[in-house]
Amino acid sequence: MRDLTGKHKDLDIDSMPNVTPNGIPYDYYKDYYKDYYKNFNKDDNEDMTASDIQKLMEMYMSHPSPRPLSPPPLKEKREEENARSLSLALGIGIPCLILAISALVVGYFLYRRWKRKQRARSIYASSVPIVVNQNIYSKPLCGALSGSSENTDLWALSRKDLEISYEKKLGSGAFCNVFYGRIIGVAPICTVNPNLISTSRFKDCEVAIKMLPSFADDMARSDFQQEINFMKSLNYHPHLVSMLGYVVDPKNPQLVVEFCSKGDLLHFIRDKKHEIVHAYQNGTGLRIRDMLSFSWQISNGLEYLTSVGCIHRDIALRNVLLDESNTCKIGDFGLCRLTDNLLYTARGGRLPLRWMAPESLRSFEYSFQSDVWSYGILLYEMFTFGEVPYGAVDNAEILKFLESGQRLEKPDFCTADIYAIMRACWEENGAKRPSFSHICTKFVDIIENAQPDYGYVQAAAADLGEI
Repeated sequence: MRDLTGKHKDLDIDSMPNVTPNGIPYDYYKDYYKDYYKNFNKDDNEDMTASDIQKLMEMYMSHPSPRPLSPPPLKEKREEENARSLSLALGIGIPCLILAISALVVGYFLYRRWKRKQRARSIYASSVPIVVNQNIYSKPLCGALSGSSENTDLWALSRKDLEISYEKKLGSGAFCNVFYGRIIGVAPICTVNPNLISTSRFKDCEVAIKMLPSFADDMARSDFQQEINFMKSLNYHPHLVSMLGYVVDPKNPQLVVEFCSKGDLLHFIRDKKHEIVHAYQNGTGLRIRDMLSFSWQISNGLEYLTSVGCIHRDIALRNVLLDESNTCKIGDFGLCRLTDNLLYTARGGRLPLRWMAPESLRSFEYSFQSDVWSYGILLYEMFTFGEVPYGAVDNAEILKFLESGQRLEKPDFCTADIYAIMRACWEENGAKRPSFSHICTKFVDIIENAQPDYGYVQAAAADLGEI
């Protein structure tokens, strides 16, 4: 039981009366004040003794009259405080997190923009050409951008010595426009290469002028200047479109190159298809033997590019031009890269998927061997008179098609020896593909042994009436 004198004995709680002298149920004390006392006077892991409970009971039994007891609702108060703290943390944390993410995104785009500007500035202001070989002719834009009135770049051409016919657009694309024009006087290439046999050709001559569209950004200008620098570094070659000079202008640079009156080889071959197919019957016009000559000329130009360490990356009939004497010239050096390594890894950009080797499609890796693969696709274009490679295959399925071992089929007007060159170019293992020197030699042998009816005998079974 309990001792009212204040001396405590063991208390059997279950045997206590239901109601205290002041009228408050013992169960109220047992259930409520046990928790109250425990929270404020005992460790959480310690139970109350009967003496502890009796102390509380005696304290409240001494009240003169019954009254409801309202000790602080501790559990509810703690839950309320925890909820308030959580709401405060979320109210502050979420906006701060959103601000931090926004700052990171804005910072990333500002950094990208800054890098593009730095790249453009380094190319325009550099005093050393981007590409280097045995002929270092230039110090890019050294006079015009530095504020000097004297331009020491031998390749530089004054704007007054260049006539541009803007009404005669030769070509256009997402990255440049090409116009017909004329050079007044001697082209700068004659000063750079005084021993050039074709010097007389480049005086008061027709030219093509390549320039950027008005909406070009810093990256496009940087790439265009890189193309100019690349072309400066090349020797004159009969099977490359040669640079004749350029107009120095940081806002509107203009690249001046040879004019090829018959346009690109892709459209030329398509237009001449009927003439070539029926040439043996008619005894006149272009023949398949002429296509052999085109194939050799292109491989000869690519052999030179390989010898100076150039990976072209965009070998296709559309990028080969034809002059008035049916001389093929490789052009469009916008994707060209000079490298001392055997492998070049690109970082994206516009890509000619249907002309790319499997390793380039898989991981954007380019090499001299990947150029050989593309040359094999060019041969297919040539002997199909300009058909699109893998015409029945979607772009997304080309790699799967090639990895399954399938290849383009032999065209009707393609001999077995030409198709053998194509298949050699399309070896899965790049190391097994022939070099351009070897391809040149093969074409020389084929041309020397080709008869006037070369290519027509095996095509006789084709339905010429549908061609």
